[in-house]
Parts: sequence; C-alpha cells; structure tokens
Amino acid sequence: MFDFLITFLGFWVVVHAFCHFIQQKFHSKKKFTNSLFQTTTNLPITRRQTKFIPENHISNQPFNVRFTTNRLNPYFKSLANRAPNFWKIWFSIGAFVGILTMIIGIGVMIMASWKLVTGFLAIIWKVESNSLPATTITLNNFVKRNFIDENPKEKDDYDNHQVFVPVIPGVTLPMSHFAYYLIALLICGVIHEMGHAIAAAKERIEVKYTGIFLYIIYPGAFVEINTHDMKELPCFKQLRILCAGVWHNLIIFLLGYLILNTGLFASFLSLTLWRSVDNMGVSIISVEKNTPLFDHIKPSMVITKLDDFVLNNSLDSWNSYLLENNKLNISHDIGFCASENDITTSTDCCKITEDFPYGRAEDSSVSCFKRITTQPYENNSKNNSQLKLLVCLPTIPILVNVNEQRCIKDDNCNLESPICVLPYSPPRFPKSLRIYYKDVPWSGNEQENVLLFLGKLQDVWEIVQVSILQPRWSWVPLWIPESLELILSYTISFSLALCVLNILPAFQLDGHHALATLLLWIYRDPRETVIINSKKNKRRKRIENGIRYFVTGLVVWVVIGTLISGIFMDNV
Repeated sequence: MFDFLITFLGFWVVVHAFCHFIQQKFHSKKKFTNSLFQTTTNLPITRRQTKFIPENHISNQPFNVRFTTNRLNPYFKSLANRAPNFWKIWFSIGAFVGILTMIIGIGVMIMASWKLVTGFLAIIWKVESNSLPATTITLNNFVKRNFIDENPKEKDDYDNHQVFVPVIPGVTLPMSHFAYYLIALLICGVIHEMGHAIAAAKERIEVKYTGIFLYIIYPGAFVEINTHDMKELPCFKQLRILCAGVWHNLIIFLLGYLILNTGLFASFLSLTLWRSVDNMGVSIISVEKNTPLFDHIKPSMVITKLDDFVLNNSLDSWNSYLLENNKLNISHDIGFCASENDITTSTDCCKITEDFPYGRAEDSSVSCFKRITTQPYENNSKNNSQLKLLVCLPTIPILVNVNEQRCIKDDNCNLESPICVLPYSPPRFPKSLRIYYKDVPWSGNEQENVLLFLGKLQDVWEIVQVSILQPRWSWVPLWIPESLELILSYTISFSLALCVLNILPAFQLDGHHALATLLLWIYRDPRETVIINSKKNKRRKRIENGIRYFVTGLVVWVVIGTLISGIFMDNV
C-alpha cells in the first residue's frame, strides 16, 4: 500500500507539472493572439467573426485535470453529413439495443445484488458454524494469478457469489497493469462520447465542446451538447443520441472479442515483426528474477515440450499441463534407461518427508527413481518390495539428456546391467519436470535442449510468462504484443461494463435521461406535442422516480458490496 501511495503521488506531481506547463503555453499564445488582434481593430472583421474559432482549455485542480476543446466539432459535422442514411439506421438500431440493454442491465444488477447478499450471509454463517474468527477463514486463495486454487470448492463458492470484479489497483489489478488500465478506460470513454457527438451532429444539434479528464485514478471523456435543442426533438431521435454511447461500447466489445478470440490479433502481428509459434510451442516473454529458471531460459526462446507432452496447441497445452495435469489423460509408463552400476548404496534420496520434500541425500546430484519391472520379488512384504523398487541414481545423465533412451522394460535398454526407471515422488510432493526448449532464432542454434525443474508444476506457470508470438530479430521489442493484448483485453472488459452500467436508469448515468425520454414517448399522445393529461403525467413521473431510485440503490449497493468483497477476499 505504501508503494502504491508513493507511485500515486509521484504520478500526480508529474501530471500537474505537465498541465501547468501546457497552461503557460496556452496563456502566452492567447496573449500573442490578442495583441495581434488589437493592432488590426480598424480592419473589417465581419467575415472573420463568422469563421470557426478553435478554443482549448485546461483545468488543473488537485487530483483532477480536464482538457476541453471545440476543434473536433467540424469533424463530427462532416462525418455525420457524409452518410446521413447510414447514421440514421445505425443509431436507430443503437436506440433499440440501448433500451434492451437497459432491461437486461436491471436484471443483471438485481442478480448481482442478490448474489452479494447470499455471499455475505454464507461467510457469516460459515464463521458462526465453525466458531472461528473471520480472519482464520482460508479466503486468501480467492484472488490469485493462477487458474486453479488450493481450495477449488471455496473458490467456486466465491465465484457463484460474484458478478462484477472490482478494479482495485494493487489488489485485484496488478500495479504493472495500471498504465494499460488507464489507456483502456480512456479508449472506452472516447468511443462512448464520440457516439453521442456524431449522433447529435446527425440530428443537427450543436456540439459545444468535447474533452478528456483524469479524476484521481479514473480517466474518461465527455461531450457537451445543446440539451435545450435536443429536448425539442421527437423522443425517438433523443433516444438515438442518448443510446449512441452504449451502442458504440457494445460494438467495440464485439469487435474486440472477435479480434482477440479468433486469432486475428496474432495473425496480424505475425505478418509484421513477429512470427507465430502456435504449432511449435510457446515463446517466452519473461522469466521471474531470483528463481531457479531465470539463469537457464531466456526471453524469445521457444518451449516445445513439457516432459513428453508436446505443446502443439501452444497456450492451451501450456495451461492445461501446468494447471490441470491431474485431469489430463497422460500416460507416464514410458521410462528411462539406466544402469544398475550407477545405483548408489544409500537410499536416503528416497526418504521423502514433509521436512525433506526432495529426500535426505547429502549428494544433490542424485534423485529417487522407481524401477519398472514385471518380475515379482520373492519377499512378499509390500514395504520391502517398495524399497527394492526405489533406487537412487544420478539425475542429469538420465533426465537432462535430449537423446535419452526410453523404455518400458529393462530389455529395451542398450546399457550394461540395464534397468528401466521412472522419476519418483509420493503424491502431493514436488515432482521433476523436464522442459524442452529451443534457442532464439537469431542464434543460429535450432537444436533442442532440456532442463530439469523440481517443484510444483503451478510454480512454472507463475514464474514463466509465455506467448504464441516470437520476435523475428533481436532488436524487436518483446513487450509490444503483450501490451497490445492487455490493452485490448481491458478495453473489451471495460466496454462491456460501460455498456451495461451506463444505460442503467440511475442518477448521473445516460439511462437516467433515456428512461425519462422512453416514458415520455410511451405516455405521449401521438396527436399531441406535449402531455396534456395531468394524471398520465403524474403517473409517468411516479414510475420514472420509482425505477430511478430503485436502480440507483441497486447500483450503490453492488458497487460498495463488490469493493468490500474484493478487499476482504484479498486481505482476509
């Protein structure tokens, strides 16, 4: 939290300093323009006054900066005038979609509210039934980077009580993703407001100015239109303008989802400075420092196999093997060739306990192996038979060898006194993982290598970040594909959230005005331009206020409840 606070304050110091610098530039430019204008006051300026005068303004307040301009206004008018029939159909569809989304959104908020209530009641009930303090409940596994948690049942229970995931920097949002979060939110806001601006220009409503803002950690955009003129429009035309923002957010969500999940994104980048390794394996993006793998595998290398599991489906294969290995139907019956002459006299390496998860052998170069044999031992004692099956052998010659001999019985091996063995570790103890990889393409070495990792498979997934794209040359940045993918992913998520939330008929949201316009359209007599029947008008107002207060209460409860649950689940 302290690091986040320092980063937050430092960020705002830089933002305010930059805005102050820009303000000074604008001020100097404005003074210059005014002095020039004063020297030509005796010239005819009637024609000049009819021209469009661009204006910019920056508001620089503590933790709140805003930039407004009218320079985009001509572009909105030009864009709306180029294809008026298209925009009419486009925003008409958007109006119907907006009304449908409003109804769906209210249902989603009711469901989210109910799930939060049942979730909190379940936690309280569990605390009381176990007679344990709340801090002893194992909920700290709920917010983790991995796909599988140590307590999947409780994880599923938590997911069943969550509809929205709170965005809390440093808690549910990695601090390393903070810049992507800001960019994605700004993109969603700009596209949303562009919808309103183009729709307003299409209906000949004046767009006064547009702008962007940053408030605390929330970036966004806004557009100011002539609301008095808009209220003079027929109701359906008003709905076109009011629903245009969420309509554009929905389109961005659908397009982004299509691009990201159909391979178009990777296919496009594979035609530029990167190449796809989708059928070869996975390309390494980064390896966490101060870990056993950091000194052995490097970014841009390609991991082709994990043990005998070929990564022919790239990311899906990688995630499945490391996170769902116990669910995969993988045969582990193919052993490794070794020689009885290499068996050590001590079997301490096979004495694996909680205190010694890698055995008690003093020599770290040996590991425990289990012999594969079809011959029964004379001694019928199960424990003695198990001890005879377990042997200690040198690790590297057997497992860290690309050209290793494989076997299913001793006779398959071309060694002196051959034995067929498999790496051994008891259930729930760290296992050996063979990682096959190829060097970077510009090294000129396409030979496959192998290294051995001892530990949990899930740890490898945590340590190594991978992709299906590999740089073609050494000077190509590694971070660009991942950054673009993260921005696109966050943009998709935020676009859907804005589409559902902003059309809700709650205070300060687009749905607030859309509901009023929709009810006005329903209750207005088609033969009249205003509602004359006072009873109908009062009924309409009661319905409008009832829905508005109800949905506002739902939104407040869901936002607060989701934030509390997000913080609670991470810190409990």
